[in-house]
Amino acid sequence: MSARDRSFSENLDMLIRLLRRMKDKTQYQNIPGMPPMFLANFDFFLANYEQMKGQISEQLLQQFGESIKQVVADMVDQLQEELGAVPEEEILAPPEPPVITGKKRTVEEIDEMLKQPGLSEEEIDNLLDERKRISKLN
Repeated sequence: MSARDRSFSENLDMLIRLLRRMKDKTQYQNIPGMPPMFLANFDFFLANYEQMKGQISEQLLQQFGESIKQVVADMVDQLQEELGAVPEEEILAPPEPPVITGKKRTVEEIDEMLKQPGLSEEEIDNLLDERKRISKLN
């Protein structure tokens, strides 16, 4: 089935699953010029999408314009092409619990990230939560 034949909600779910698949297949942490905070937020979003999507009403999804819906459908088609032939049933199957991949940060690394200008309140909160978890483990 083409992405254009699916609902926006289905395409959004498929896009997230394809992004997870792409993340698991690549070493995206080493992309030059990619800020560590962006990567951390990307990982957080992918890991928590299933919980967040239950809080998004169908009415809210319908408010997205056709251009956004088209971009999501195009991204699904492009990722499917780039990732190779993946059976749609496999993509649409319920996701396995997320495996947090990537490098574990130290308290010192998080402290350095917190010194970066322009962090949003949410980014700061996420870093502080991560710092707290790490501190408890040590």
